[in-house]
Amino acid sequence: MNIIIVIIVVMIAAVFLVYQFNLQDEKITKVKKIEKMIEMWKNPLISEIGDYEAVINKLTDKTKKAAGLFLVGEFYFYKVNKSEHELKRLRDVYTEIIGKYSNFEKIDDVLFKIANVYFFDYFSFIESIKYYEKLLNEYTNSKWIKVAAERLSLIKSAYPDDESALKKYALAEKYFEVQNFDKTIECLKSILATHPNSKLTGMAYYFLGDIFFFKKSDYTIALNYYSQLVEKLPQHRYVGSAQFKIGETYRKLQKYNEAIIAYKKFLENYNDFQYTDYAQYYIGQCYEDIKDWVLAVRTYKLLVANYLESIWVDIAMSKIKNLEKLIIK
Repeated sequence: MNIIIVIIVVMIAAVFLVYQFNLQDEKITKVKKIEKMIEMWKNPLISEIGDYEAVINKLTDKTKKAAGLFLVGEFYFYKVNKSEHELKRLRDVYTEIIGKYSNFEKIDDVLFKIANVYFFDYFSFIESIKYYEKLLNEYTNSKWIKVAAERLSLIKSAYPDDESALKKYALAEKYFEVQNFDKTIECLKSILATHPNSKLTGMAYYFLGDIFFFKKSDYTIALNYYSQLVEKLPQHRYVGSAQFKIGETYRKLQKYNEAIIAYKKFLENYNDFQYTDYAQYYIGQCYEDIKDWVLAVRTYKLLVANYLESIWVDIAMSKIKNLEKLIIK
């Protein structure tokens, strides 16, 4: 009987040892897999995030650890509907990278994204300013420079005097990022309704125009918002873009005479703005649409003469050749 008990105990011990060995082997395999994912800059899946973080916590190689933390940050950053815990974890990850791994190759990404977190999720504008400024001052070659500069300008134009409107605008951008355009519109309309004298009013007009133009394809409403910006805030920095898009909306609505007038106004008042060659080309197209071949040719010739580097030159020259045949007939 004692022998049987001993055999059973030995068998149990053997099974346990095999189990432990397999468990250890599985753990080693998992660690190697995650380290390989970090080397390949592969973001963890939702089913992997726990193991991913556990492995990163034990890494001693600074380069690998910084990369691993960054990828964890990517997981949380792009997760929709983050919980408070996940949001805090994201902020802590970015703070750790900035504090301990300042030479990390993607540190500009981290600065930009933690600034975004403070701007969009916490409405902590002082903190977002701090990180946007650090990015702009220390990483002048970053791909985020233009966006960061524009956002910093936006914040400083409205904070602290228009903090309430700024929160609504930040929320509008956040909804826009997840393609909830109805909520975006609601936030922007709220700015116009409750903060009519805000420095963000012009931005709200322009943003609304773009949403109705590009996302809703409602050109009549888009035209209304672009026109209000031009009429009410003629010194706004986006007024040139709005005037150009007034021409675009009329063209979409097949109101070609109105489009011609709008484009010409754009060329007269904003001739140092980009897309002037586009406006010239579209004027020619509008003349074609109303079958005024003479003015179409004249417009295309002006394009060729004034915009030698334009992408429209070759097309305009081809149109001139074909239209002149129609005029001769």
